Amino acid sequence: MATQTAKTDRVVSLGDDDLETVVEDSSVALVEFYTEWCGTCKRMKPVLEALAEDTEATILTIDIESNLETAIEFGAQSTPTFVLFVDGQPVKQLRGGQNEQTLRDLIARYHD
Repeated sequence: MATQTAKTDRVVSLGDDDLETVVEDSSVALVEFYTEWCGTCKRMKPVLEALAEDTEATILTIDIESNLETAIEFGAQSTPTFVLFVDGQPVKQLRGGQNEQTLRDLIARYHD
C-alpha cells in the first residue's frame, strides 16, 4: 500500500515551525486555525476527523493563541479559519464554521 509522506488518517495539530514543512510534503492540505475556547471550532472537530479518515488531504489544526505569527501570516483573524494549501501554496481561505460537504467539495476541486 502506497503512502504519502504527510498523510495520516487523523487530524494533526501543528505549531509555527511545522506548518511549512507539512504542507510542502502534502499535495493537498486543509489547515484549521482555531482557539481552545471557540465553540464552533469544537463542533468542527468530528468533521475534520471524518475528512482525515476518508479524503486524500492532510488535515491540520493550528491554535492561533499559541502560534500567532503563523495565524497572522495566513490572515486567520477569526476562528475557525480554514486555509487550503495545494503543493505548499495557500489557494483558498474560508472563515467561520463550514459544513462537511463544503470542505469535501473544496478538497475534491483541488485534488487530482
